[in-house]
Amino acid sequence: MFQVIARARKDAKALQYINERNYAGFLEVSSLGGGRTVEEVGGTLEELLRNPYIPILLFGEKEKDLMEDVLPILRESGKPFYVRTLRTKRVRNMRVDELYGHLEEIKARFRLGIEWSGGYKLNPENPFGVEIHPDYDIYLAIGEGFREAMGGILDVELGENSLVLRKLMNQEVYFSGPNKVAEVSKRLGVPTEVLWKCPCSEDVSLESLIELNGDYIEAFAQASKAFLRQFADYDIIVPWSGGKDSTAVLILAKETFGKVTAIYIRMEYEMPLTDEYVEKTARKLGVELIRVDVPMPLDEFGMPAHNNRWCTRKKVEALYKAASEFERPLLVVGDRDGESARRRLKPPVVERRNELLGEFLEVMPIKFWSGMMVQLFILMRGLQLHPLYYEGFYRLGCTVCPSLAEWEVELLKKRGVEKLPAGYS
Repeated sequence: MFQVIARARKDAKALQYINERNYAGFLEVSSLGGGRTVEEVGGTLEELLRNPYIPILLFGEKEKDLMEDVLPILRESGKPFYVRTLRTKRVRNMRVDELYGHLEEIKARFRLGIEWSGGYKLNPENPFGVEIHPDYDIYLAIGEGFREAMGGILDVELGENSLVLRKLMNQEVYFSGPNKVAEVSKRLGVPTEVLWKCPCSEDVSLESLIELNGDYIEAFAQASKAFLRQFADYDIIVPWSGGKDSTAVLILAKETFGKVTAIYIRMEYEMPLTDEYVEKTARKLGVELIRVDVPMPLDEFGMPAHNNRWCTRKKVEALYKAASEFERPLLVVGDRDGESARRRLKPPVVERRNELLGEFLEVMPIKFWSGMMVQLFILMRGLQLHPLYYEGFYRLGCTVCPSLAEWEVELLKKRGVEKLPAGYS
């Protein structure tokens, strides 16, 4: 989570309005007390930097000198940070929606910005020049199976542990080493298309990626756990699919609270290897696992479609029924900004109401993380990702999901899984 810091209290008040309006008040907003020199604000800044939240500092044009003077204090803290001077004299002089746009772009920088240091190192200054957009994501093409699929299906050569920028409409840009090597369109409902490619791949070791990014990701993990600790009085429930996001959330919840219940809603047409992965990982983490099997009567409801997501309704109903057995359930979910604009626009905490549960909360501790951060965090904790991520999948769902792109259908075919189940037409 983020702590947004301005020089003056009136500037912080303008930022707090955006915090309440767009983030339900779950960012932290602070001021440096109004001082105009580093001598006047240095002590306050050092105290604020003890907060585990990730700092974003915003200054007006009249405060440029102060911004330069506080940079050594920020660097000495060892934490990820980002500082920006706005085009107005003071922060509070900027239009609210424009100020909100700055925050959204800066948040995206933390998960997308890269520095090339013999590997991909997260850096919001983004000297590597990855395209920044609030709805983009980055992840790593990990595993020999991923490379073989890209080569065998698309004739695209990747180096080991390539970086992937996932843009809108499932369009992906691939980097191998410091080189941009391909752009691929994986749009739903149309054939996968290689827009361009070049044979200039280089390998990057996974060990170097973990070493380069360990402190950065650990800082975000500590911020996420500080965010979670305010919900310590609840029964902690993680809806767990076996996917990378819900797995990262499960790890964070376990480290924060100790006692955590994972609920695995096992759909009839689950992805291959998910059952084994969930059971093995739950044992390793030492979390209580509740499995609920949900039938998917295709003959009765038809194949799931974008305008008829009856499968999702069944899955949510099963989750709420299982969670209703707890006195005060809190759902800790793996939603992230980079997945879609719809998820980005949700605040980090959502109040919901359901007949079974009454009023309850959903909280999103990795909302501001990238796919790459999630992958490396899981590996840093000594766990493996779901096996399908090593074969070319970005997300996991059901084998009959209407959101499967042709690329994912081809990957399933390689495993002998057809989109239409046997006996169904």
